[in-house]
Amino acid sequence: MIKKFVGVPTKLLVLIITTLLLLAVGFSSISYLRLQADYQEFQKNNIAQGQAQVNLHNNILRTKLMVWLESFTDLIQLSQQDDFSTLAIQLEKQYDALQLHLNVEDIWLVDDKENILFATNNFPHLVQENIAQVFRLQEPEYRIYCPRNCQILLSLPLLNKQGEMVVVTMSASLLDMLFALKTTLNREVAVIRMAVSGDENIKGIDAEVISASNIDLTESILASGSLYSTLDPIIEKGLKLDLSSNSYLINLLLLSEQAEQDYFLMLINDVTAYTKKNDDYQKQFILSLSLIFILLAGFVYFISSPFTKRLLLLSNALPLLAQKKFNEFRQVDLKRPRMFADELDVLAHSSQELSFELEQLNLVVEQKTKELENIAMYDLLTGLPNRNMLNYQLRKSLANITRYEDGVAVLFLDLDDFKKVNDSNGHNIGDKLLIQAADRVRLSVGETDLASRFGGDEFVIILSHLKSIDEAIDVAENVLLQFKESIKLDSNVFYVSTSIGIAYTESTTEKSEDLISHADIAMYEAKDNGGGQYHIYHPDMFQRVAHRVMLEGEVRQALAKQQFSLSLQPQICAIDKRIHGFEALLRWQHPERGMISPEDFIPILENSQHMIELGYWIIRRCFELAILLKENGLANTRIAINLSAGQFMDANLPHFLNELLEEFSLNASDFELELTEQTLVKDMDHTIEMMESLKVIGFSFAIDDFGTGYSSLAYLKKMPVDVIKIDKSFIFGMLENHSDYQIITSTIAMVKNLGLKVVAEGVETQAQLRSLTENDCDIIQGYYYSKPIPEKELLASLDKQVSEGGYWKIAKSVKTAL
Repeated sequence: MIKKFVGVPTKLLVLIITTLLLLAVGFSSISYLRLQADYQEFQKNNIAQGQAQVNLHNNILRTKLMVWLESFTDLIQLSQQDDFSTLAIQLEKQYDALQLHLNVEDIWLVDDKENILFATNNFPHLVQENIAQVFRLQEPEYRIYCPRNCQILLSLPLLNKQGEMVVVTMSASLLDMLFALKTTLNREVAVIRMAVSGDENIKGIDAEVISASNIDLTESILASGSLYSTLDPIIEKGLKLDLSSNSYLINLLLLSEQAEQDYFLMLINDVTAYTKKNDDYQKQFILSLSLIFILLAGFVYFISSPFTKRLLLLSNALPLLAQKKFNEFRQVDLKRPRMFADELDVLAHSSQELSFELEQLNLVVEQKTKELENIAMYDLLTGLPNRNMLNYQLRKSLANITRYEDGVAVLFLDLDDFKKVNDSNGHNIGDKLLIQAADRVRLSVGETDLASRFGGDEFVIILSHLKSIDEAIDVAENVLLQFKESIKLDSNVFYVSTSIGIAYTESTTEKSEDLISHADIAMYEAKDNGGGQYHIYHPDMFQRVAHRVMLEGEVRQALAKQQFSLSLQPQICAIDKRIHGFEALLRWQHPERGMISPEDFIPILENSQHMIELGYWIIRRCFELAILLKENGLANTRIAINLSAGQFMDANLPHFLNELLEEFSLNASDFELELTEQTLVKDMDHTIEMMESLKVIGFSFAIDDFGTGYSSLAYLKKMPVDVIKIDKSFIFGMLENHSDYQIITSTIAMVKNLGLKVVAEGVETQAQLRSLTENDCDIIQGYYYSKPIPEKELLASLDKQVSEGGYWKIAKSVKTAL
């Protein structure tokens, strides 16, 4: 049976037209669904943004009232008074000021017997309920209250010297909040009252505008009748309403539910421009799609018409390849279109290329070999030359110094805090960031210079034919300038700086590895000084590195030769002068350099493994001293042990402490672990996990040098801290500097409210002691009572200074700083 012939061009045209129709329908559906999803997301964002702003301004107003009341009661010293008469009188005097500054409408002062001690208005039932709730729960209570207009109602319990309770209640207008919302959200807002009908979900039969930023628009919306329907969908998704030639999105936020009527905050967003843009987009999309469809159909037909002839011509020529007539095949004139190429052109071209490849197989093998060598010399991720190419080019540049009589510079670059990007965003984002960084490094150098990737986030630039080091500095500054611009990766924006070390030489005997090493040392000098800068290598830098290496070795020897010792500084209870405990302080008696201060070696070794080893020695020695103290009658004292950041991050710490507790038969409550604020916030999740595991064992925690770093109520509430140590820098100036005094008193009050103990460090005078004691500081530590006592002199000093029962005998006034 003879099949009906249908030409290939016709088949292609039908296939392409069908595909275009399907694509048009698919893209139209996707576009429509996307627009609908965007609009729904827009509605949700409006509701969420409005609710967040309402909550924010409510919280601000509530906080202002609470802060004022707390400050007011402190000012009139309510806690020192036997009754509330002064409070009532002072509230009446402050009423006008409260109306003026905080928009307070009414004030009620009621005692626990429901006696009204002071009131500016009648005593509504809702206010009575709020006050009763406060007496029952003994905590502040607030709600939105709408008698005539909506107000915030705040009730706060207060106590006098006798422990009697009274509740002060304030109502403040929300009108200022409406205007703040209008300004913040850039839309009209209104408060409306809606009567409740028989069906709980159907309201609005009797709707009234209480207040509005645009009263005419609000009344027009109510008059349209669109709100007289089921409210749940409107509250959840909002309502799109067309009035005249404008479109509005209406959102309702419930402010207060009262008998037979509810109060709502109405957010009115003018979405006219958004709606018009959406409609215009749909029209343009349909028009563009139709035009493209017509043009493509004509174009496909025009291109495919000579298809059959060219296909036959190519099929007749292909057998020549099987006959190995490569030159004859290449002489066949395969006609090509003048304007566009198609698959047959690609096939014909590939066939010709194949003939060449078969004739020149050996040449191809050699070419592939060269490509493999090229891969060995370049970094696969960034495309920059790798370390192999770097070493080759650097040796070549150093060898040319004699010939050209110029200088060579090596710039060693390291991205600052790149590890944080990898850890927080993943290695995929880190690799993309490295590619962007490589492009910026490449743009910063000239055509004759070499920019390479040294490894990880490190790059090395080789600059040749330099007249002076100033040319290298110019390149370094250009690199720093390139990295000042943000790096955008997908939806993320990163600000990454780089530290640069510069090593310059005009010596023909300089070795390439030495030059790279010098630039590396200078780079770490730049990083130690904050990063985002360059440093030029000089021999002193090498000496500092050598000093650090030497110091690490001497620490290990000092541990082996028992050159370290501890000094204990007493911590005295402020009230009864009883010894609360001791802080263990490290001392190093070097056989050649004498006593070395911890400030001279601990910062250098802070993050080294030697510091962790030294820290474990300190902990064990503290356990030994605790046994010594108990044997000499001080059974109820504790030793405070300072932990470094590296020590605290060590996963072996809990196991080590448990082993010591079993070995010495001591309780964890005999020790207090001191951490700096920087250690606490370095890795918040790990810090909390480690503290909780040690807390279960029984150890207590103290924050050392509080106020000098990241002082925050947030981490105090999250972490199981027991003691706060106020830094001695505040104690020194507390009597001369009012700011220091305020910081100390407020810190003590705050910490005591959290149920924590307060230790004051660096107390040297009786006046400081008296002031701290009056402000309820728990524990005193400083030269006023005693310098740190070397462990060899500990027992003799305690025999002299401590009376029976563990009380300190003599206080010395010492003005010498520690």
